[in-house]
Amino acid sequence: MKDKKIKEMVYTSLFAALVCVATFIIKIPTPATNGYVHLGDGFIFISVLLSGRKNGAWAGSIGAALADILGGYSFYAIPTFIIKWIMAFIMGTVIEKLPDKFKHKWVAGAALGSVWQVIGYYVTASIMFGSFISAISEIPVNIFQSVVGIISAAVFMAAFKQTPLGKETLEC
Repeated sequence: MKDKKIKEMVYTSLFAALVCVATFIIKIPTPATNGYVHLGDGFIFISVLLSGRKNGAWAGSIGAALADILGGYSFYAIPTFIIKWIMAFIMGTVIEKLPDKFKHKWVAGAALGSVWQVIGYYVTASIMFGSFISAISEIPVNIFQSVVGIISAAVFMAAFKQTPLGKETLEC
């Protein structure tokens, strides 16, 4: 039992670091929103797939919040932590609740979690801007980021499934 807990903590920490790096280093600036599009969401989706809903949620929220702090967006760190945690938890819940015959249930979970993310960041930006109208400009960028995250996770998982470790690890 103790070894399992330590292994979970190590994997959660590793995925948090990967989310942070993928968010902080691999980014495309978006002048319209004064932010950026990144691959961190893809690694959040991967962390949920490989470590489960709770550990994936912790890894995603910690990694994304750290990237905000390191990247000079510390005012977004707490909202990011909450939004990404819920996004990953939604994804993991969908994976657990959908029947096994549903072939790509992780994509459905990632898409539903992404809907939450778009809404969460819209509300956050609306509060920060003081206007629900001004924040509308962020919606397409957040949708694009979610799509990029789902595609990058799908590409990684397809490659990972071909490895010996992937064949023995993955079920969904």
